[in-house]
Amino acid sequence: MEDDKVVAVGGLIRVAQCISLDKGNVIGYHLPWNMLTAMQVVEYDRSFLASRILLDQFNGNLIISGAFGLFKKDVVVAAGGYDRNTLGEDMELVVRLHVFCTNNQIPYAIRYEPNAICWSQAPGSLGDLRKQRRRWHLGLFQSLTRHRDMCLKSRFGLIGSVSYLYYLLYELFSPFVEVVGWITMVVAACVGLLNVPFMIGFYLLYALYGAILTITAFFQRIYTQNLKISSGDVVKAVVLCIIENVFFRFVMDFVRATAFIGYGKRKNQWGSIKRMKHSEIR
Repeated sequence: MEDDKVVAVGGLIRVAQCISLDKGNVIGYHLPWNMLTAMQVVEYDRSFLASRILLDQFNGNLIISGAFGLFKKDVVVAAGGYDRNTLGEDMELVVRLHVFCTNNQIPYAIRYEPNAICWSQAPGSLGDLRKQRRRWHLGLFQSLTRHRDMCLKSRFGLIGSVSYLYYLLYELFSPFVEVVGWITMVVAACVGLLNVPFMIGFYLLYALYGAILTITAFFQRIYTQNLKISSGDVVKAVVLCIIENVFFRFVMDFVRATAFIGYGKRKNQWGSIKRMKHSEIR
């Protein structure tokens, strides 16, 4: 409504297991007791605060989360609509809109609005989380490979030289790099080629840096949205931010790195995820 050039806009996704609702209004906020769900809370806050705000500065976002997006219908229809033969139809559509508008010289913008919030259920079990992250990673792979012609092409500007490379190197390839790194460190330690005290110290420093970024993102969201949490949740959030950076993210790296196993037979299978009634959310 503010800019006719905007063809798509996405908002912020937050974890619904954190809140109590009354007629659509948030009346209470707490970290869920399920540790797996709680770690996704801090993970979501970090991911939506960092890269999407940066990429939005130059119209560079390549994804609008399927849970919460608004699109200009005539442009979407002209571009071909949703692709049913992909696991990441939300990202694929956004990337295709970039390509369609650029190739047809249509002035456009794809925006991110962090103050628009959708509360969505996060998986509560490791099995469901694995299905979700497998689908996300394969959808990322399919979107980038289908539109690989935009990589480093001058007509796409920073979208082709920054955004595409960010999603390719940091999002798609990073799990493989980190898993190979862990294997290399274990092998090096076994054959006596690794300075173990230095490695442990360096890893703890890296994890602490990541935890500080996550803690900052989490409390920034609490402050800007005027939410109130108990002192117990403050302590829990700090501990979870550390655990998430030391342990949880590497479990997710392994899940994403192994997502391609059986890809030929299951490349278009979403997999079912259990949903809870609102009364069951804790």
